[in-house]
Amino acid sequence: MDTPQPQTLSHRAPVLTLLMVGAALVVAGFPGWSAGLIYDRQAILAGEFWRLFTGHWVHFSTSHMLYDTLALGLAGGMLEARRLPHYGWLCLLAPWVINLALLAFDPRLRYGGGLSGLAVCTLVVLALDGLGDPSGWRWACRLILAGVAGKILFEMATGRLLFATINAGSVVVCPASHLAGALTGLAFYGVVRLSKTARI
Repeated sequence: MDTPQPQTLSHRAPVLTLLMVGAALVVAGFPGWSAGLIYDRQAILAGEFWRLFTGHWVHFSTSHMLYDTLALGLAGGMLEARRLPHYGWLCLLAPWVINLALLAFDPRLRYGGGLSGLAVCTLVVLALDGLGDPSGWRWACRLILAGVAGKILFEMATGRLLFATINAGSVVVCPASHLAGALTGLAFYGVVRLSKTARI
């Protein structure tokens, strides 16, 4: 029986992750852009499909943006260091998949924003990718998965964000986006594993 080998890390800059985090900072620096980028259900149904992608980069407070970009930056940077196959496709497709799920299954959500769904997706992929490591990292990955599940359950039960704060009274937490992110990450990693198996 083959012994799992430690994951070889890359020392290249995490370009894709930096682009995603940088885009959030740019949008925050130009608040006037948000109206044309935010997830707006009625506008999307009227044909403004780009909002399914761009809505992730609109945030409702500085705290909201900082927690989202920190989580995405760390998880995405580690995935790039681990040289996860097809990570670029995850960055491209996951934003569409998450918001399409919201469009289909959460008709009460009129407006939405934030990278948290994508951050959860990336964290799930990172944790799943590390479960086979022979080192202590696999135990950290199990804790990450348990933490993600606990966070989603907490938000579903309380209707409150676990970390970030948003002052706008009309803005509420959307656990469905985090659940969609987790399921998207699970599906993506399953496809990656199947593609590896198919080449053996």
